[in-house]
Amino acid sequence: MTETGTNTLVTLKKRRDFLRLSRGGRRWVTPAFILQAMPDNQKNTAPSRVGYTASKKVGNAVVRNRVKRRLREIARSVISSDAPMGWTYVIIGRETAHNYPFEKLLTDMKWAIRKLQSGADLAPKSNNKHKKRESSQGAG
Repeated sequence: MTETGTNTLVTLKKRRDFLRLSRGGRRWVTPAFILQAMPDNQKNTAPSRVGYTASKKVGNAVVRNRVKRRLREIARSVISSDAPMGWTYVIIGRETAHNYPFEKLLTDMKWAIRKLQSGADLAPKSNNKHKKRESSQGAG
């Protein structure tokens, strides 16, 4: 594993950074959040970069902001101390994050980071609808 320690967190602000990670990063799904991660091309001494998001599916603005505050706190606690430096993370809040026990959020984040660092990935399922449609159109 790479160097860990006092890892400062830099917040992602640009949409292109979120999109780059969603296209090319690894992903791990928990009941309360989805963690996307990708190592940076720079050396492992760069600070970790973290982005937070919660869609309208999570709830109204008050609920979404509360979920993002909880996610920021677990990132500050876990990523800054346990995760290797030089990685970019996006944490996507899910509907259950609002009432999920905080200790469970912390253990889920530690677990997800370990899994992603080891190379595990929950790849998105392929959509076979288009293949079936194309094959049925070509047959007639």
